[in-house]
Amino acid sequence: MEADAEVEVEVEADAEAEAEARPVWQFMPLLGEVLPVMSDPLQPRILDELLRRGRYLYPTDVVDVIERFHGVEGPGVPRPVIRRYVAELLYRLGSRAPYTVERFEQILDGRVTDLDLWLPDALYEVGPSRVSVYPARWHRTLGGVRDPVRYVEVIAADLAAARGATPDDPSPPAPRRILIDAMMVLGGTSRPAAGGLLQRARLDGRLVVEPFQNPEADVWVADAVSRRPAPADSTASARSTGTAGPTERPAERDAGRP
Repeated sequence: MEADAEVEVEVEADAEAEAEARPVWQFMPLLGEVLPVMSDPLQPRILDELLRRGRYLYPTDVVDVIERFHGVEGPGVPRPVIRRYVAELLYRLGSRAPYTVERFEQILDGRVTDLDLWLPDALYEVGPSRVSVYPARWHRTLGGVRDPVRYVEVIAADLAAARGATPDDPSPPAPRRILIDAMMVLGGTSRPAAGGLLQRARLDGRLVVEPFQNPEADVWVADAVSRRPAPADSTASARSTGTAGPTERPAERDAGRP
């Protein structure tokens, strides 16, 4: 009997030691059921940004801000995280709140698409109960990528496909804002770091940025510009300079915004 008791004590001790050695995250499903409030805290920066944008926020705007600054692991943002931010935002807006949480989720669901093509203002289901402003393909092909040239290629290809462009059509530019935001979310860079990488690619002659100091500039892969010297798809360039797009590479400049 004493031997049996000693064995039981040893087994219990081994089990306790194993439990102590196991990382805490292995207990998270169980803890989540008992203590659902144990999750990442809401970031004041995100709430301030959402409040600054006003009461007419659309789901795409909300997911965009959270995805860039909340820092969750894995592609996209878990729906419960989005719901927590929206609930807090609506609470702070009080009587000025434009909708309920339930109505927000209905609008969000209406924005979600299963397309594998990036479209402005669309949302994408990139995993179980996970939503992103970028399609799952972007997460697969651009996850961890820091080279802005690769982003411009992917963005331009999707914009061309969305417009039904043919291979002979001018390559559309990638809007600088979309490029920088994608590098932050998918490449894991900060905004200044993404801007620095874009600046370096421009100075290396791999990218063309026009108008150079405009935050709403258009960005082309230099090879595409050399093959098509006057792309008609320019947006910011056409508005700012009255031209259809860059006809040559801009001179290298060492100062200013990329």
